[in-house]
Amino acid sequence: MKGRDLDMVRMLLGLSLSLCLAVGLWLPQVAAAVVDPVFSVTTSTNSLLQNQSLKVDIQGDSLDDLFAYELNLYYDESILQLDTSQKFTDLNGFVLPIKIVQDGGTHAQLVYTKTGSLTGLNGSTKLGTLTFRTVGSGTVDLTLKQVKISTSSLKEEKLLTPNAKATVLVDSRERPTLGSYPTPSTPAESNVVSVKPEQLQTSGAEKIAISLPTNAQQILLPSNTSELLSDKKLEIQAEKIKLELPAKVFTQLNNLVNEQERTDSKITLAIEPLTESTVGEGVLNQAKNQLGASVKLGSLIYNIKLYVTTKAGQTLSLTSFEQPIQIRFNLDSAANPKLSSVYYISDNGGLERIGGTYLSGELSSDISHFSKYTVLEVSKSFADVPSSHWAADVIQELASKLVISGTSEQTFEPESKVTRAQFTALMARALQLKTANSSTSFQDVQPSDWFAPEVASAVQAGIVNGRETDKFEPNSLVSREEMTAILMRSYRLLHGKTDPAAAPSFSDEAAIGQWVLADVKAATALGLVQGRSEGQFEPQGFATRAEAAQVLYRLLSK
Repeated sequence: MKGRDLDMVRMLLGLSLSLCLAVGLWLPQVAAAVVDPVFSVTTSTNSLLQNQSLKVDIQGDSLDDLFAYELNLYYDESILQLDTSQKFTDLNGFVLPIKIVQDGGTHAQLVYTKTGSLTGLNGSTKLGTLTFRTVGSGTVDLTLKQVKISTSSLKEEKLLTPNAKATVLVDSRERPTLGSYPTPSTPAESNVVSVKPEQLQTSGAEKIAISLPTNAQQILLPSNTSELLSDKKLEIQAEKIKLELPAKVFTQLNNLVNEQERTDSKITLAIEPLTESTVGEGVLNQAKNQLGASVKLGSLIYNIKLYVTTKAGQTLSLTSFEQPIQIRFNLDSAANPKLSSVYYISDNGGLERIGGTYLSGELSSDISHFSKYTVLEVSKSFADVPSSHWAADVIQELASKLVISGTSEQTFEPESKVTRAQFTALMARALQLKTANSSTSFQDVQPSDWFAPEVASAVQAGIVNGRETDKFEPNSLVSREEMTAILMRSYRLLHGKTDPAAAPSFSDEAAIGQWVLADVKAATALGLVQGRSEGQFEPQGFATRAEAAQVLYRLLSK
């Protein structure tokens, strides 16, 4: 039976739809007659202004055992900007993130595979929904030019060219949305604080703290702030937010100005709370749409800027910092610290989770550029993970931090098994591993695979290996001993070498591979893993999604 499963997985890898193979499935060998579906494209409106949102639905009719599909929707990127942060479907199955492809013309590629069923989709079903924002004007066609489909037998892939189309007219006029933010007005003189040179010359301290009065929004600093600070840090303490800036940031800022003009230049640090109700509503609406969860503000929203102004009136600002700046928010007393994170808000309203560490009522994080920031409490629940489930709190917390996600909008499938690709991706995201190249030496990991960047970064970091020199076996289930090995390599990456510690012996210790026995003992001693039954580790057992979430949580909590 295992051999037949492996053959089926290899057949799937030969299809372009293999990007979204279901995890650990027993796939049927039932042949079915395939009837070509009928596809249509509809839009929420056919006429709109610039800077507005557009919903596009792709419908499939006359479906007959549609088990997997790849949709390619073409559009004009000079007029429409696609939001790739959202899932395009809530159908139960395995869904790849939306991919923008330039080859042959800009198009969105949507890939889906059904899971946990003997048959595919039948009848009529909405296959995908995309959200665009208008960034240009003119007439734009949204055309479904190419579709690849496969039935539940998964023996062959069919290529269709439906050329289903919807046309939209975008007017050149612009209308602001909740996601766009007004430029703050110049603060009143009472809201501007001037820092004198002598305030930056305190000796014997690692950092110099400047406390701001209530309502202060701009801090004027001497042009030679970097010299005055020397190797110290400058801490700005506002009522509900603190910033800790290394002296090198001011050196980097000064380098933007010609040496002859530096003496007469002025440095401004602006910390401006955006209190307009529409701004908060816009952030929450965007967060709910983007994250698919219940969201609350955990702090004020701040627009933070650092710039230097020359005597001639030229204003220059930094786009990124060579050394990070620490930002600390006073967390709202009603916010749950375990579900709260610092978020960066882009100029078009998009959100990026930065993270954060909670201590004594403050949520702190390092940032590499200034812009708009806030704290969001994100609460994500799943219908199949009740509050009584042993891993409910762990799953909710990791989901709020975007480390894990559900198999659909409403389900998590806690007892489903985890593949090597999935567990590697989880660990890479949790450790925030990065790589500029998705290529690996493994024949079964292609750069286009959804897990390729995570596998590449994890291999480069030394936390995972292939099962063979040229084979990673991404779709094979991860065993408990493999999971433990990856876990301990990740632990050492975070904390260095582990000291030997007393660990309980397992009655099935002889079944644990010698290559991983030391890691199993160390992980058990650290409390990262546990046996499944009294006295047994079950090294060849397969990890479930709930177990993977639990060990990941323990690692991140150390």
